[in-house]
Amino acid sequence: MDDEEAELEEGDSDIGETAAEAPGRVASTRTLVDIPVIPFEPPTTGSGHDIGEKQGKLRTAILERVSQNELAKFKEALKGHLVTITLGFFLWKGSTKTTNTRAVKDLDNLMKIIFDVLGKGQQGLGLLEEDSYICEVYAKKELVEDQAEEGLRIIIEEYEDEEMQEVLKEFYSKKSKVSA
Repeated sequence: MDDEEAELEEGDSDIGETAAEAPGRVASTRTLVDIPVIPFEPPTTGSGHDIGEKQGKLRTAILERVSQNELAKFKEALKGHLVTITLGFFLWKGSTKTTNTRAVKDLDNLMKIIFDVLGKGQQGLGLLEEDSYICEVYAKKELVEDQAEEGLRIIIEEYEDEEMQEVLKEFYSKKSKVSA
Protein backbone atom coordinates (compact mmCIF):
# COMPACT_ATOMS: atom_id res chain seq x y z
CA MET A 1 0.00 0.00 0.00
CA ASP A 2 1.48 3.39 -0.91
CA ASP A 3 1.59 6.44 1.42
CA GLU A 4 -1.37 8.15 -0.24
CA GLU A 5 -3.63 5.12 0.28
CA ALA A 6 -2.44 4.79 3.88
CA GLU A 7 -3.20 8.47 4.49
CA LEU A 8 -6.68 8.07 3.01
CA GLU A 9 -7.43 5.04 5.18
CA GLU A 10 -6.08 6.79 8.25
CA GLY A 11 -8.18 9.90 7.64
CA ASP A 12 -11.30 8.05 6.46
CA SER A 13 -14.39 8.54 8.56
CA ASP A 14 -18.03 7.97 8.04
CA ILE A 15 -19.26 11.54 7.80
CA GLY A 16 -22.55 10.40 9.31
CA GLU A 17 -20.90 9.69 12.65
CA THR A 18 -20.62 12.35 15.31
CA ALA A 19 -17.75 12.51 17.78
CA ALA A 20 -20.06 11.10 20.45
CA GLU A 21 -20.86 8.08 18.25
CA ALA A 22 -17.20 7.42 17.48
CA PRO A 23 -15.31 8.34 20.66
CA GLY A 24 -12.24 6.27 19.73
CA ARG A 25 -11.87 7.75 16.23
CA VAL A 26 -8.85 9.99 15.76
CA ALA A 27 -9.26 12.95 13.42
CA SER A 28 -6.86 13.33 10.53
CA THR A 29 -3.93 15.59 11.31
CA ARG A 30 -5.15 17.74 8.42
CA THR A 31 -8.61 18.27 9.97
CA LEU A 32 -9.01 21.88 11.08
CA VAL A 33 -12.79 21.99 11.63
CA ASP A 34 -15.45 19.33 12.25
CA ILE A 35 -18.98 20.59 12.91
CA PRO A 36 -21.98 18.24 13.06
CA VAL A 37 -25.29 20.14 12.87
CA ILE A 38 -27.85 17.49 13.83
CA PRO A 39 -30.83 17.62 14.19
CA PHE A 40 -31.42 20.36 11.61
CA GLU A 41 -33.09 20.52 8.20
CA PRO A 42 -30.38 21.62 5.74
CA PRO A 43 -31.58 24.66 3.76
CA THR A 44 -31.05 25.23 0.04
CA THR A 45 -30.98 28.37 -2.08
CA GLY A 46 -34.11 26.96 -3.76
CA SER A 47 -35.94 29.56 -5.79
CA GLY A 48 -33.69 32.33 -4.48
CA HIS A 49 -36.24 33.72 -2.04
CA ASP A 50 -35.37 34.28 1.62
CA ILE A 51 -31.72 33.28 1.16
CA GLY A 52 -30.61 35.67 3.90
CA GLU A 53 -33.14 34.13 6.28
CA LYS A 54 -31.98 30.60 5.39
CA GLN A 55 -28.34 31.60 5.87
CA GLY A 56 -29.27 33.12 9.22
CA LYS A 57 -30.95 29.88 10.35
CA LEU A 58 -27.89 27.85 9.40
CA ARG A 59 -25.57 30.34 11.08
CA THR A 60 -27.66 30.20 14.27
CA ALA A 61 -27.73 26.38 14.19
CA ILE A 62 -23.93 26.27 13.92
CA LEU A 63 -23.49 28.83 16.72
CA GLU A 64 -25.76 26.74 18.97
CA ARG A 65 -23.33 23.83 18.55
CA VAL A 66 -19.99 25.64 18.53
CA SER A 67 -18.76 27.87 21.34
CA GLN A 68 -17.27 31.30 20.65
CA ASN A 69 -13.95 29.93 21.91
CA GLU A 70 -14.10 27.03 19.41
CA LEU A 71 -15.11 29.44 16.64
CA ALA A 72 -12.10 31.65 17.40
CA LYS A 73 -9.81 28.57 17.30
CA PHE A 74 -11.33 27.52 13.97
CA LYS A 75 -10.76 31.00 12.50
CA GLU A 76 -7.14 31.00 13.64
CA ALA A 77 -6.53 27.47 12.31
CA LEU A 78 -8.03 28.36 8.92
CA LYS A 79 -6.37 31.75 8.52
CA GLY A 80 -4.42 31.81 5.27
CA HIS A 81 -4.94 28.09 4.61
CA LEU A 82 -6.19 26.49 1.46
CA VAL A 83 -8.87 23.97 2.35
CA THR A 84 -10.68 20.80 1.40
CA ILE A 85 -14.31 20.78 2.50
CA THR A 86 -16.27 17.60 3.04
CA LEU A 87 -20.02 18.01 3.43
CA GLY A 88 -22.51 15.37 4.45
CA PHE A 89 -26.22 16.12 4.14
CA PHE A 90 -28.56 13.77 5.99
CA LEU A 91 -32.08 14.30 4.68
CA TRP A 92 -35.13 12.92 6.44
CA LYS A 93 -36.92 10.33 4.37
CA GLY A 94 -40.31 11.30 5.79
CA SER A 95 -43.19 9.09 6.72
CA THR A 96 -45.95 7.47 4.68
CA LYS A 97 -48.31 10.13 6.09
CA THR A 98 -46.32 13.08 4.74
CA THR A 99 -45.10 14.17 1.34
CA ASN A 100 -41.43 14.88 1.79
CA THR A 101 -39.37 16.58 -0.89
CA ARG A 102 -36.08 16.72 1.02
CA ALA A 103 -34.52 13.99 -1.12
CA VAL A 104 -34.88 16.11 -4.26
CA LYS A 105 -32.85 18.99 -2.84
CA ASP A 106 -30.03 19.77 -5.27
CA LEU A 107 -26.57 19.16 -3.86
CA ASP A 108 -25.18 22.37 -5.37
CA ASN A 109 -27.93 24.45 -3.70
CA LEU A 110 -27.27 22.76 -0.36
CA MET A 111 -23.54 23.54 -0.68
CA LYS A 112 -23.95 27.19 -1.73
CA ILE A 113 -25.59 28.25 1.52
CA ILE A 114 -22.89 26.53 3.58
CA PHE A 115 -20.09 28.24 1.66
CA ASP A 116 -21.79 31.61 2.21
CA VAL A 117 -22.17 30.98 5.94
CA LEU A 118 -18.56 29.83 6.29
CA GLY A 119 -17.38 33.03 4.58
CA LYS A 120 -17.36 36.70 5.53
CA GLY A 121 -20.74 37.84 4.18
CA GLN A 122 -23.55 39.42 6.17
CA GLN A 123 -24.64 36.05 7.61
CA GLY A 124 -21.11 34.64 7.50
CA LEU A 125 -19.09 33.25 10.37
CA GLY A 126 -15.83 34.49 8.85
CA LEU A 127 -14.16 31.07 8.95
CA LEU A 128 -13.00 31.27 5.32
CA GLU A 129 -11.11 34.34 4.16
CA GLU A 130 -12.32 33.92 0.59
CA ASP A 131 -14.19 31.26 -1.39
CA SER A 132 -11.11 30.95 -3.58
CA TYR A 133 -9.29 29.30 -0.66
CA ILE A 134 -11.56 26.28 -1.18
CA CYS A 135 -9.56 24.01 -3.48
CA GLU A 136 -11.34 20.70 -3.11
CA VAL A 137 -14.91 19.72 -2.21
CA TYR A 138 -16.49 16.39 -1.39
CA ALA A 139 -20.22 16.24 -0.79
CA LYS A 140 -22.89 13.64 -0.41
CA LYS A 141 -26.52 13.45 0.52
CA GLU A 142 -28.22 10.47 2.03
CA LEU A 143 -31.61 9.67 3.44
CA VAL A 144 -32.15 9.04 7.15
CA GLU A 145 -35.11 7.22 8.70
CA ASP A 146 -35.61 9.47 11.73
CA GLN A 147 -36.14 13.23 11.62
CA ALA A 148 -33.85 13.51 14.68
CA GLU A 149 -30.97 12.22 12.51
CA GLU A 150 -31.46 14.90 9.85
CA GLY A 151 -28.76 17.49 9.48
CA LEU A 152 -25.33 18.10 8.05
CA ARG A 153 -21.69 17.73 8.87
CA ILE A 154 -18.94 20.12 7.84
CA ILE A 155 -15.36 18.92 7.84
CA ILE A 156 -12.62 21.32 6.77
CA GLU A 157 -9.11 20.05 6.20
CA GLU A 158 -5.90 21.69 5.17
CA TYR A 159 -5.16 21.49 1.43
CA GLU A 160 -1.56 21.79 0.31
CA ASP A 161 -0.64 23.52 -2.92
CA GLU A 162 2.23 25.98 -2.55
CA GLU A 163 1.81 27.51 -6.01
CA MET A 164 -1.92 28.17 -5.46
CA GLN A 165 -1.16 29.57 -1.99
CA GLU A 166 1.36 32.04 -3.45
CA VAL A 167 -0.95 33.13 -6.28
CA LEU A 168 -3.83 33.82 -3.86
CA LYS A 169 -1.58 35.57 -1.34
CA GLU A 170 -0.21 37.83 -4.08
CA PHE A 171 -3.67 38.52 -5.51
CA TYR A 172 -5.24 39.46 -2.18
CA SER A 173 -2.26 41.55 -1.06
CA LYS A 174 -2.58 43.61 -4.30
CA LYS A 175 -6.34 43.84 -3.83
CA SER A 176 -5.99 45.13 -0.26
CA LYS A 177 -3.43 47.76 -1.38
CA VAL A 178 -5.83 49.00 -4.08
CA SER A 179 -8.76 49.30 -1.67
CA ALA A 180 -6.63 51.02 1.02
